[in-house]
Amino acid sequence: MTARAEPIGAPVWFAPLRAPSWLVPRVRDDAARVVFCAEAWKGQPVGGAGRDLRLGLPLYLAEAARFGTDSRPVALRHPVEPRDALPEAPVVVRSAVSPGGRGAILVRVSDLGGARVAEIAREATDEATLGDALGGLPRAVAEAASRGGVRPVWDSMYALPGGSPLASYVRGSHACLRVTDEALSASADAEAIASRRADVRSVLTTLGSLATSTSEPFPALLFFGALLAARDAGSPVVGEFRMPANVRCTAATDPLDPVYAMAALVMRVFGDLEASERRIELLWESGDPSMRRWLARVQAVT
Repeated sequence: MTARAEPIGAPVWFAPLRAPSWLVPRVRDDAARVVFCAEAWKGQPVGGAGRDLRLGLPLYLAEAARFGTDSRPVALRHPVEPRDALPEAPVVVRSAVSPGGRGAILVRVSDLGGARVAEIAREATDEATLGDALGGLPRAVAEAASRGGVRPVWDSMYALPGGSPLASYVRGSHACLRVTDEALSASADAEAIASRRADVRSVLTTLGSLATSTSEPFPALLFFGALLAARDAGSPVVGEFRMPANVRCTAATDPLDPVYAMAALVMRVFGDLEASERRIELLWESGDPSMRRWLARVQAVT
């Protein structure tokens, strides 16, 4: 199985941001596994406008489960057909969005044997009501998954915006993943390279606007994750996003804010090594071994 086909067991920003394990709750060895995946809406394909929403929804629900339950969630990268074999798990959560990518959402929660535990349907008329519908899904899914041994937990750090910004966050989760998964080979033709460059620019523009318009940390983590993924893929458009990155970095002044720590990494991307080292020095004093291991990885970024 290739890396691009493997289930995703961490938020999409986790790997590009050099695996900040101190940010993600630990999972017990005996935690119940929950698989999140997308499927077609009653056999109909989803149009271009709904692609990121359809494939972002499992990523969003898995991330919410990681921070809001005691489960071990994984998300599948690609949509599944009804008869597709899925990784074994006590709970399977299949989600679908209407072909237009905005009107309706359907989530089916099943047990390992395929028996339906719950069906959750939501309607939306615009981006704001879509965001409201998305905001209530993690709790509804957690309640349905309780039959599989999943229990809710509270995490003070995990907070997302509501309304239309949340809809942008869910779409952005898959867009961030695309920046990594759809990197071009060195032999790609000029047209493909130009198209890829335009797509990466569009993703970073949208996520940068989201990160600078909300105070919650996770939109910033998503933007920074996409930024680092683009940088690691050698995209030449990264330099165009220094301003929104600096706005979000400088706004984070509390060392307990995860965005403050991420700024130490992002500043290095834009060559501001002195400011990065100042933050690293302060964060090092926390004495957290996992934080220090992450800071060492940050210092390796040049």
